[in-house]
Amino acid sequence: MNIHKLWEHREYMNVNGMMLTSELISILQNSLTLLQVENHFTHVQYWGQLYAVDADYHIAVGIDNDAMLDRKYFYTTDFKFWGLLPRAKRRYKLLSLLTTFPFRGDPTLKIKILDEALEENHPDRCQVIKEESRLAGTISNICDEAEICARGQLIKQPDGTVVINPNFYGLTGSEAKQLKSYLHIRPSQQRWNTNLLSRQDYNYSMDFLDSIDQDIPSGCWNLSLEQGGSVAYLKSLYWPGMTYFHKARTPDCGFLYVGNGRKNLDVPFLL
Repeated sequence: MNIHKLWEHREYMNVNGMMLTSELISILQNSLTLLQVENHFTHVQYWGQLYAVDADYHIAVGIDNDAMLDRKYFYTTDFKFWGLLPRAKRRYKLLSLLTTFPFRGDPTLKIKILDEALEENHPDRCQVIKEESRLAGTISNICDEAEICARGQLIKQPDGTVVINPNFYGLTGSEAKQLKSYLHIRPSQQRWNTNLLSRQDYNYSMDFLDSIDQDIPSGCWNLSLEQGGSVAYLKSLYWPGMTYFHKARTPDCGFLYVGNGRKNLDVPFLL
C-alpha cells in the first residue's frame, strides 16, 4: 500500500477484517517517509505485518528504477530502525515452510528446524538458521505466490524496465470481476505465449506477468465484490491474512498481508 494514501485506503481495509489504526498510520507515514528520503527510493509501500511473540514485524518495500527487479524489503519492530532483509536463499524458503512455531520478534535468534522427510541419520535433518533468514524466506514465499497487482498497474517500457503506471485509472466493472485481470508481481513462470493465446486484447506492455487464474488448484483465490460491486477484494487461501483490494474505474488499489507467516498447505484437500 502506498504510504501516502494510507488514510484514503484505510476505509477499504478496515471493513475487511484488517485494522489500520490512526496511531499506526501516523507512525508509518513518518517513519517510512524518512526511509524513502534516506535511501532515495522512487516509491515506498507498506507491505504488512507478521505476528511475533515479543514484538510484531512490520514490513516495507522500497522501489527504485525497476518496480519488479529493484524491490528492497525492510523490517522493523519499533519503527525507529528499519533493517534491510537479505535476499532469501532457496534453502531458507524451503525451511521456513517447515517451521511450525511462531516468530519471536528477535531477528538474531537462532532456531532449529527439523526436516522429518529425511532419515534420522541424515546430516541435514536438523538445521539451524537465524530468525532473520526465516523472515526473509517467509516474505519471499508470500511475494512469489500471493503478491499481486491489477492488470495495467505495472507496465513494461520499451527498454524492458517495469514501472508503476502513472496513468492507471483502474479496471472496468466487468474486468474487476475476473481473476485474469490480476497478475503476480514476479518474473513470469508461464510460457511466453500463454497470455497471448488466452487474451483477445493482449498487450505485451501489460500482459508480461502471470495471471492468477492460472494458479493451481483452481479456486485457491477468493474474489469477492462489495459496495455494490464497485470494490473487488482478493484473498489467497494459501496465505491467510493476505488481502488485495481495487476500486473499479479508479486508481485506488493496495496489497496488505497481516498474519503469522504460516502457509495453509491443506488447500488442495479443502477444494
